[in-house]
Amino acid sequence: MTSIKKWPAMDPKRIEKLKDYWENGRSIDGIDPDVKAHLLRMRTMGDGKGIEVIGNTNKDYLGAFMAPFSRDTANADIAVVGLPFEKSAPMNSGHKYGPKILRELSKNFMGTTEPWLDGKFDIPFDLARIIDYGTVDTYGCLDRTTEVEVALEQFKKIVIEDGCSTFMWGGDHTVTYVPIHSLGELYGPLGIIHFDAHYDLVTKADFNYPYHSGNMFTKNMSEGNLDPERMIQMGIRGRMTGLVGGHAKNLGVTTVMAEECRVTPAEEMAQRVIEVVGDGPVYLTFDLDSLDPIYNHASSAVEPFGLSANWCWDVMKLVRASGKVNLVGADVVEYAPGSDPTRVCGYVAAGLSWKLLCWLADDMAKRNGEKRATVWDMAFGRVSL
Repeated sequence: MTSIKKWPAMDPKRIEKLKDYWENGRSIDGIDPDVKAHLLRMRTMGDGKGIEVIGNTNKDYLGAFMAPFSRDTANADIAVVGLPFEKSAPMNSGHKYGPKILRELSKNFMGTTEPWLDGKFDIPFDLARIIDYGTVDTYGCLDRTTEVEVALEQFKKIVIEDGCSTFMWGGDHTVTYVPIHSLGELYGPLGIIHFDAHYDLVTKADFNYPYHSGNMFTKNMSEGNLDPERMIQMGIRGRMTGLVGGHAKNLGVTTVMAEECRVTPAEEMAQRVIEVVGDGPVYLTFDLDSLDPIYNHASSAVEPFGLSANWCWDVMKLVRASGKVNLVGADVVEYAPGSDPTRVCGYVAAGLSWKLLCWLADDMAKRNGEKRATVWDMAFGRVSL
């Protein structure tokens, strides 16, 4: 056996200190003070039972991202809503299960805070009163028009009467008509940040049906709820572009093809987004088919050679960090969990959803001029850190 030179032993006093820390040191000591205050507040929910923020065995009663389930929109700032439409899926289907599975996956991340920029943390539940409104039940609506009308009635209460911003899960992209219509009525004409493989700028003259996954923008434009000159689309590609591409030019919509996106630094694209949408109210809609199939193959219209999830997040992050864009609503749509047996695509979608929720909470607090903490009426216990 070759001789081994042993490294000098640690000082016994140092070992004693480490032993004491092993026995008495707590993870909550020495962390960011805002995060510490948030975690201590979470422990007080439910007469001290607390909210489980890490493990996933005690979260069935919690809603999206661990928000409380509630329909008390009069005492909320942001409502997470699921709209399970899929009648407008052009090929593969299964979007109606998107909200259910994304809600589940959104709780399978650990914690309710995340590092932001410059050493700060995102703590959305301390910035705004966030609730999970649940999924709007349209099971008995056997045609799309009835589905949309049911959803519009719900959003009239949530948005127009009670002033909530919404984060929404689809459903096929038809669902986006509803929050744009409602938020546009509340705030005035919206600017749109649109990630998608497709223009979705079909007109009544193209296809005479009131609501579908290709006309939700143009219909809202015709109703004065969306300003086409404050709309930017990123990720456009595929064999449909030649058929409907003329509308973007005619309406004044800014379009960036996927090929250009892929060679454009996120910093440059973020600045372009800021210039297009301006400082008025803005809605962000993220169709998952904007992503390359590496990041999402679970949708009704998979298009190869798309965008990177990291690039998309970098663009959104830089737009948000600029402080120049006022986000009033957002959605993530067209997730078909039946095509995602490992849930990898779902985790990407849920992760992007969390980022958008944090952005919405930040901008809501700015509009309110104050922080409004979320309260959980039900708390069944905390078993982890």
